[in-house]
Amino acid sequence: MLTDPAIQQVIHLVKRLAHKDKTVLSHSSNYHRKFTRNVIEKIKARAPFTQVPINFSNWLGQSEITCYDKRKGNTKYDAVVPGNYLESTTQFFQRFEQIHNETKQDGFIVIDLPFSVNAGWFAYQPNLFKQLALQNEYQIAYFKAMDHSGLYPIVIDAEQTLTTTFITESLYKYNNTVNMRINVTFKKVNNNPFKFEDLQ
Repeated sequence: MLTDPAIQQVIHLVKRLAHKDKTVLSHSSNYHRKFTRNVIEKIKARAPFTQVPINFSNWLGQSEITCYDKRKGNTKYDAVVPGNYLESTTQFFQRFEQIHNETKQDGFIVIDLPFSVNAGWFAYQPNLFKQLALQNEYQIAYFKAMDHSGLYPIVIDAEQTLTTTFITESLYKYNNTVNMRINVTFKKVNNNPFKFEDLQ
């Protein structure tokens, strides 16, 4: 299901890809299902449309963006949306390398992952994404954390030192931090091989 944080992030992506003949690869099995009425209403509240979007491909298609659910050969895409492909694995770095390799230079990697208690394997922290950006020379185009309602987004400043105290103080708006999401969009500005080295 598309949560409010993911909807806001996709709207941001569509604005950046607002040119003809752009392509998106979506690994998320959730995004290819028919949208519920609730999801359609959430999209409508944030981005008015002329035709009701019935699924992810249809929604992007209204902005002349072609969405694929499988990579074709060695094709690279203007954006890659991993969705639950990253969330439902213990092989995060191997899959992230694949996503990096599927993204064109100056393309976008759009990440929506759990930030707190959830039903998945992990909760992801902002410093991981800061390091991914630093080590791969990504530009950070979008960096937020929020709950499913999307009402009180925390804009994360990647230039800040993200200490436990800083993160805890940023969460003051929330009575309950269960099911919070972290949303990051990287711009891949070169074609260097993917790398991630542990800092320890």
